[in-house]
Amino acid sequence: MLLKFNLPTKFFALLVIYTIVFFIEQFLYQRSLSENSFSIGAGLCIVQAVVLMLFGFFFFQTFKYVRLPLRYYRQREFEKGNFFNYLGVNQFQFILVNSFMRYANPRVYLKGRKREYLKIYHEETKQSETSHLVSLLSALVVQCLYLFNGELVLFIYLTIATVFFNVYPILLQRRNRFSIESRFGAILN
Repeated sequence: MLLKFNLPTKFFALLVIYTIVFFIEQFLYQRSLSENSFSIGAGLCIVQAVVLMLFGFFFFQTFKYVRLPLRYYRQREFEKGNFFNYLGVNQFQFILVNSFMRYANPRVYLKGRKREYLKIYHEETKQSETSHLVSLLSALVVQCLYLFNGELVLFIYLTIATVFFNVYPILLQRRNRFSIESRFGAILN
């Protein structure tokens, strides 16, 4: 989206976009604090989680190739075996691919792709994971504000939405990347 612009223009555009997202988030936050209905409060927290995902999304629409240090993307010892199965990542993947959400990011699917796409897919998993991490950190700020204001129920609602919209996608991208690395390591190197 903003990849073709020069660096100062990118920073300015991202600042404008983040300002808009911030004011939308602030409106949702204030509205959720004044809401007495639990179901509307939960709905507002779901919308907040989606809006907070825009921080990561627009960052990578501007700076596509920014990555964390390589050691972050390596498999940890505890991520081996049935780690992802125990956390329910398979169930999350089933929900993801059998719902409207599968259309959100078609780049992260291998089905029907040629073997040459593996390297691109491998990088896409890193970008997607990092994008969700940025979104997770932005949601953490709002969660802390809820706790600071004594809004435990809203904190729980936003935490549940954040886990579904950010933590599970991070885990899924990690699992997929590790699977590809173990099966096609020679092609990736």
